[in-house]
Amino acid sequence: MLNSATPGVSVEETTKLPYSVAFIETAMPAFIGYTERIPANYKGVLRISSLLDYEQNFGKANKESIQLKDVEGKGTTLVAPDAQFLMYYSLQMYFANGGGPCYIISVGDYTSEEVQLSSLEAGLNMVDHEDVEEPILIIFPDAISLNKETDFYLIYNKAIEKAETDKKNRFVILDTYFGNSITETDNLNTIESFGSKVKLTNHAAAYFPHLETILNYRFDETEKAITHTGLQKAGQDSNAFYAGEIAAIDELKRLASAEITSESANALVLADLLGQAIAIAEEVNEAADPGEKKATLVTMITEAQAVFDAIYEGIIDDFVMPEGVDESAPVFSGEFESLKNAIIEVRDEKGDANGLTLKSLELSNSALYNHVKREIMSLHVVLPPSSSIAGAYGRVDSTRGVWKAPANVNLNYVINPTEKVSDKEHAALNVADFGRSINAIRTFTGKGSLIWGARTLDGKDKHDNDKDNEWKYVHVRRYYNMIRQAIREALDKNFINEPNIPYTWVCAKTMLENFLHQQWMEGALAGNTPKEAYKVTVVGVKDTGTMKVNLELALVRPAEFITLTFSHKLQ
Repeated sequence: MLNSATPGVSVEETTKLPYSVAFIETAMPAFIGYTERIPANYKGVLRISSLLDYEQNFGKANKESIQLKDVEGKGTTLVAPDAQFLMYYSLQMYFANGGGPCYIISVGDYTSEEVQLSSLEAGLNMVDHEDVEEPILIIFPDAISLNKETDFYLIYNKAIEKAETDKKNRFVILDTYFGNSITETDNLNTIESFGSKVKLTNHAAAYFPHLETILNYRFDETEKAITHTGLQKAGQDSNAFYAGEIAAIDELKRLASAEITSESANALVLADLLGQAIAIAEEVNEAADPGEKKATLVTMITEAQAVFDAIYEGIIDDFVMPEGVDESAPVFSGEFESLKNAIIEVRDEKGDANGLTLKSLELSNSALYNHVKREIMSLHVVLPPSSSIAGAYGRVDSTRGVWKAPANVNLNYVINPTEKVSDKEHAALNVADFGRSINAIRTFTGKGSLIWGARTLDGKDKHDNDKDNEWKYVHVRRYYNMIRQAIREALDKNFINEPNIPYTWVCAKTMLENFLHQQWMEGALAGNTPKEAYKVTVVGVKDTGTMKVNLELALVRPAEFITLTFSHKLQ
């Protein structure tokens, strides 16, 4: 206020910006799933802005148990864990691909034995929380861990139903239950099953296949014991498992018997045959499970080695058996049979690391420990693509705009899709017979893994009457969601309870035309002139206190198919 010293009129100038439409967040995902812990005073939903923010509130990935397996020709290999809880890995992929702030809806911690449909349903209801305001993307990182494939489709259909009926403009990013197309359920492969069980809608988009990422699993190195299985399956008969070794020792025994009974028995030849049998037994011993049977095998190897040494030292040099003495009596004649019988008794069902923790293995067997650590670093997390796609949405929105189709965009932290999609297979995904379009993720030489499609589930071409499907593109639906929410909030903020008179109508129309003109200038709307791009009509109904706003927009569609036409004219 001015404090005038004399009577009269005083003029005070104040700055007031004209009415305007403010942009709102368009790629705000709500990740619904399980977390390592739940923060104090948690209200069911929390907005975070970075991976560090997530770690401080919800922790990291679940510590998986280490499972090792001895494989013929490959040695000890690390078995990929059946990871149930994928939230943390999904957040890593989301932020790596350009994602920004997002909502975390934790439905439980890792003490849960498995992913429950009821928990995910409760989490889905939390998107109605008063703290969730922006148009959001609904994502279920743990949905593929549901034990029943029917539950997988059920939770997605409920999310689609919410997106279709919700006034807050939701959009769902879907995964396929399996990461490859050949897996069958009810005589339908992955794609056919998805297409027949997921609701047709333009409020959701699906992506295929799953992705092998550069991320590594988090393993428990100090508490959970290692499970290390040998080459022999549980309950498998040792005669069959060691058939090759047994046959080799029988052949060595036959050759030794022939040598002993010959007129010119050679001690060094016999020693060589026995040495070969000992080597076979030692190889079996290295992989044999600890216990009484292994101790017997060690004893037989020790006794055979003593005979071998005695031959080379000249202690045993006469192999002519005394008359009337059983052939098995001489020290040398029974060694082969003893080794064979001991091999038949041992088992190779467990490896050296079985029952140990990785930390204790470091102290007891450093070579195996280092091998396991290398295996851990070379084993990569396989994830459904929805979280990476959400990050790519955010990257495209921030660099180009929500009107840009989120396609022909590379995905970071991805080694390869789990399945290579050919042109023919892609065509079937794009315009599938079951009426649900699925966007393919494909790898191209020199470009990496690219999102190679931008269609909603209801993205099948109608050919002769394509106008029947105006919403088949992801960016068209999402742009409409954004602009509807932004304009609704601007009208509510600036014109609610204003006088329902022509002045108010003109102000509202001018505000909207300025906003849409700027959108047209940036390439969001089609048309050579503003008149071709948009039309705004504002009228008031005085008797009812209603101001009606009608918008006509020409939304941009992508150049999805490019046709080259060549002509040649002879001179």
